[in-house]
Amino acid sequence: MLKTQCFFCKKEYTIDSYDTQYKKLKNNPKSYYVCKTCNQSMQNEAKKGSGINIDDIDKYDKFFR
Repeated sequence: MLKTQCFFCKKEYTIDSYDTQYKKLKNNPKSYYVCKTCNQSMQNEAKKGSGINIDDIDKYDKFFR
């Protein structure tokens, strides 16, 4: 378990090895953590601003690999 703080909302979190950012923080304690709520909010803002649907990117991504 690691105690960390969200870079954006500044709330304190305790994360475990099941969190996708756990390994990053364990290997580099100076790296930033972004909570799921803030991460989702940023993704939604990016969708609105760009007009790009994330699902469309996944569909067409296979053609560019």
